[in-house]
Amino acid sequence: MTIARAAVAAPAPYTAGTTAVAVIAPQAGSGYADVLARRGRDAVAVILGFDARPPAYSGVAPDEGYSDVIEYAGDLRRTVKKLRTVGVDAVVAASPVGVELAERIAWQLRLPGSGIPGSTQLRTDRGVQPEALSQAGITAPRALRTASVAEALAWTDCHQASAYQLASAAIGVPGRPVICSTKQQITAVWPQLQESAYRYSGDASLVLREPVEGRHYVVDSVTRLGPDGPQHAVTGIWADLHAPTGLLARTDLLHRHDLLARRLSLYVCSALDALGVASGPMSCHVAFDPERGPVLLSASVVTNRSRADEAVWEISGLDPIDATLDGALSTYRAGSDVPRYRVARICVNVPQRGVPGPGLLQTFAALPTTACVDVDPSSFISRSAPPLPGGDACEIVLAHARSGAIERDYHCIQALMADLHRI
Repeated sequence: MTIARAAVAAPAPYTAGTTAVAVIAPQAGSGYADVLARRGRDAVAVILGFDARPPAYSGVAPDEGYSDVIEYAGDLRRTVKKLRTVGVDAVVAASPVGVELAERIAWQLRLPGSGIPGSTQLRTDRGVQPEALSQAGITAPRALRTASVAEALAWTDCHQASAYQLASAAIGVPGRPVICSTKQQITAVWPQLQESAYRYSGDASLVLREPVEGRHYVVDSVTRLGPDGPQHAVTGIWADLHAPTGLLARTDLLHRHDLLARRLSLYVCSALDALGVASGPMSCHVAFDPERGPVLLSASVVTNRSRADEAVWEISGLDPIDATLDGALSTYRAGSDVPRYRVARICVNVPQRGVPGPGLLQTFAALPTTACVDVDPSSFISRSAPPLPGGDACEIVLAHARSGAIERDYHCIQALMADLHRI
């Protein structure tokens, strides 16, 4: 269930057309067909066949609005031939497991893709990215990518630290990384993390990384191919705020004109070059270490679309899909560098004994600055943490021209949740 209220006027309708967009590896409820229909485009789904998909992948439902559904079973030439027949003029990866295939299809069709085939792991694997950055002379954390717990334990002997972060190598696997301070903790959580990694990505590799100090940020960008190569533009910088439990509590959209934002932007653009990003939207998770400066934690192609994501993109006027369809870089540069609205994304975890019900959700939705209340899983929630044990999670998007109005509603949300936790 999702409750949403538009925070700004709806954008002008797109001119209807007859061109088709290949949507690679969409899953049920991803919403890409509707999004493209609003832009006058037909959506052709390319779903993964049984032998080409991870266990947790689920294809699209028959009633999701795709003009055609093509199954990719390992024969790239056959799939590309079918897409040429229907007149595809753009390719979009609709899930993390679809990025590699999307790049290969785009290359064969001579269309823009997020990168060159054969280097996809640079844009989808947090275990490969640190080495690529280090080779380019860019600050990166020390990390080990492995499927062997014995190798991971041996690595800790050579790289002493007070704690380590353990996560799936593949980006997009649900759940947050686990902090481990002992070898026993690494050994204990390894099987569960490895099973989840394989289930959602088809790759059982995990990444053990040194801790990185400093506040965390999310830097969003779009890239297009220019006459002199890829051109990157930062479209948003978000500052994370964590609760005492370690869970992500909220993230706030920052202005992009101060020195910190400029430093983050310069670092990310250099990182995108090192990761071979050629076109389209990316999202980079960066820590700002007090001594080392910006440090990339992960970078990924933007594929997920939650209702909360769409509310934020409507407010900003920058939907990542337009970076693929219309070259959003030129639109971004023509706009103001200062957002018209302050925006905060709030992550709410509900305890099992609490009874949120429709009434509490309606209360959230009725707050003056609420743009969206989304109880569906989103990229924001999956990267922050799973819900509290036995609980549910929802996301609230707050937007207003004045930061004080957002803070009043945020304190109201905190008070409501404190009451619920006392039940």
